[in-house]
Amino acid sequence: MFQFKLPPSFWSYAVLHAVFLINRVLTPVLNNMSPYHVMFHKLPDIQLFKVFGCLCFASTLQSHRSKLQPRARKSLFLGYKPGYKGYHLLDLNNREIFVSRHVTFHENILPYKFTPSSTSASWEYFSSSTTDTLTPIHDSTSTPPAPLFLDDPLSSSSSVPPLPRNSTRNKTTPSYLQDYVCNSFQSTTYPISSYPNHNKLSTNHSSFVFSLHTHNEPKTYVEANKFDCWKKAMQVELMALEQTGTWNLVDLPPNVKPIGCRWVFKIKRNADGGIERCKARLVAKGYTQIEGLDYFDTLSPVAKLTTVRMVIALASSKHWHLHQLDVNNAFLHGDLQEDVYMSLPLGISVKNPNTVCKLNKSLYGLKQATRKWYDKLTSVLIQHHYTQANSDHSLFIKQTGTSYTILLVYVDDIILAGDSLEEFTSI
Repeated sequence: MFQFKLPPSFWSYAVLHAVFLINRVLTPVLNNMSPYHVMFHKLPDIQLFKVFGCLCFASTLQSHRSKLQPRARKSLFLGYKPGYKGYHLLDLNNREIFVSRHVTFHENILPYKFTPSSTSASWEYFSSSTTDTLTPIHDSTSTPPAPLFLDDPLSSSSSVPPLPRNSTRNKTTPSYLQDYVCNSFQSTTYPISSYPNHNKLSTNHSSFVFSLHTHNEPKTYVEANKFDCWKKAMQVELMALEQTGTWNLVDLPPNVKPIGCRWVFKIKRNADGGIERCKARLVAKGYTQIEGLDYFDTLSPVAKLTTVRMVIALASSKHWHLHQLDVNNAFLHGDLQEDVYMSLPLGISVKNPNTVCKLNKSLYGLKQATRKWYDKLTSVLIQHHYTQANSDHSLFIKQTGTSYTILLVYVDDIILAGDSLEEFTSI
């Protein structure tokens, strides 16, 4: 990191890169064999060794570019990602860290120059037609050459970058938003009286817009606990979790950090703006899960749009019945094989402060929730003699001597098409 003038923010990638090399270097502790050789009984591929912090170019997918766009992204090599065949790269244009397999390395060029005295890192870009501005490794400690663009404020470490200019222009609503009520456009509530086209709304739409400002959804458990309707909604959610056996209350094992959870509140409305019901959902903080420890595979079963069109076209041309259904608490049906511990949700009180929830079923917010629901649904459909299509794994077909049924899955929404209402009711 010091030699290649990288800032301290990249220390974690440097450590991983060092560990990667140490595991593949011979050591007298293991009879002059590498730890990789001892564990996997094969020699490591030394062609993977690349200079940390060097310039590289990652190929872009053909589907994500046009004829006039570059074929590669100028990047900085940050090492190897465990469990992947690709490399950790830092895009020099938008400073995005990504993983790519198809990379061309220029190990004698160091594109990043960081000066600890400055508050921000300065970036140097090199021209493909000029070789004087390239920084080879053996000269990395000497005085850097003059930048290619002298008038660029970022090319000189002594120049101070200009402060962002604050616009004095009056902010107005864009023309394409004139027909909508935009609460997020201004810091204050956007009242219906100042809505420019409020006189053009029908009576039902005016009632709907007014109702949006009458009732507010609580953001926290403390706010929701002040109203009986939200208390009832939370009780309904906890009863559903209890009926499905979502968790068991256990003592937290040693050296285990449970994931958190929170309540999410939503007002379900009718078409006229009236309140249908208040809904409370307990969501796990899946972003705190660790891959390989409390989750492995993730998947969201989403039907292809082409398949949806095909099913609707078949139902129309063959005069089939077409039904749509939504599965209540779909993710709660998935079974967990991993040991996932979650802290107690607000609203449940126990005497032992060390008590946590050991999840038996998947919960909304978990990384593997959609995958477990998909596995459960697939196993049930196969038991009922449905066949999964190879072209689209969200499509299931059942054909008997007298009926033909198609079932299409979009996460927890299902489309049923066929000529047998009895089969619809049965499934």
